[in-house]
Amino acid sequence: MATASVTLKTIPAQYQFDGVVEAVNRATVSSRIAAEVIEINVDVNDRVAQDQVILRFRDDEIKTRLMRAEANLLAEKAQYQEALARQKEAQAEAGRIADLFARKQVTRSALDKAEADKAAANARVNVLAAQIKAREAEVAEAKVALSYTVVQAPYAGIVTERLIEVGEMASPGQLLMSGVSLDSLRVVIQIPQRLLDDLLPARIANVETIDGKSLSAGEATLIPQADPASHSFDLRIPLLAQADHLYPGSSVKVSLEGQDETLLLVPAEAVVQRGEASAVYLLKNDDIQLRQVRPGRTVGSEREILAGLQAGDVVIIEPRQAVGIIKNSQGE
Repeated sequence: MATASVTLKTIPAQYQFDGVVEAVNRATVSSRIAAEVIEINVDVNDRVAQDQVILRFRDDEIKTRLMRAEANLLAEKAQYQEALARQKEAQAEAGRIADLFARKQVTRSALDKAEADKAAANARVNVLAAQIKAREAEVAEAKVALSYTVVQAPYAGIVTERLIEVGEMASPGQLLMSGVSLDSLRVVIQIPQRLLDDLLPARIANVETIDGKSLSAGEATLIPQADPASHSFDLRIPLLAQADHLYPGSSVKVSLEGQDETLLLVPAEAVVQRGEASAVYLLKNDDIQLRQVRPGRTVGSEREILAGLQAGDVVIIEPRQAVGIIKNSQGE
């Protein structure tokens, strides 16, 4: 007859939570300009690659503005080169007049005029240099605006919502399209406030799908802010590898191991159910007794006993054998 001793074991505290999968990268792109939508290349449930063009705006007006700004810049640069040449001439003339004035060959008024012409040439160069910087800023601004007419996917993923149609006029800040990336997922579970101290040093024992497939998980991060309604804290667990048919919103099971605790354990098969009561067959002094117990959690192949037994007691692993022995002894 197979028996086992009731034992005290120190093991990490076990906790299990229901978790929800969510995408780390999820975004809604919006318009940065006021323009008409002329092309939409993807729709809901379409997969997109990173930097793929998903939408285009009409760009005629912005291209015209860019061409005008570039033409103005070229004109300013041409005037700047001409001003540099005049500046060089004015500086040379002012030097020549100053030399003649030192030899008393020209009047003071001639010297003053040469210095004034040099100052005017220098001022002209400075003004045109400032204007060139302003024109360059206009060109850069127009190029940026032109880039906004092409909307690209910020990352590879799936389109979840389309919020505009071809022909509609978008305004700055208007939402255009939403999507999520399946390349980087995480699991979020909610930790009750009463368990927070016990679970702060917790270790992730297992993360698995509802059909029992284990998932590779990284180090968890606790969000240090409680939900005002449930008074629970979010714990985020990154998934290190992709899993088939796992999408944002999917349910998973998360097992955590907390601080060590000492449990009174018996083999799980030794616990029998008699109506609403749980019991074990206790072997004591060669006598078999049916002892009512209060079971707790299942830990692997063992069952926790909260009341009814003590360490060192011997229980029968196969209850049917105990029943047979009791019946035989009663028959005798």
